[in-house]
Amino acid sequence: MNTDPDGWCTPAAGQDVEAFIAEFVASRPPLTGAEVAELRAVFRPALAKVTQRAAAETDTDAAA
Repeated sequence: MNTDPDGWCTPAAGQDVEAFIAEFVASRPPLTGAEVAELRAVFRPALAKVTQRAAAETDTDAAA
């Protein structure tokens, strides 16, 4: 997991979504089950978009 100076967290290069979520949750104070579910609901769609963009860039690079 990467953390920028403002405290925003992003997955490390090649890090699996589930691994990122688990690392993020483990790095914070104990969370309730509802908080964990809310974090998953927030991060999964955002990470899916990042993965799609990365795949599109890879396809574009491969086609060049």
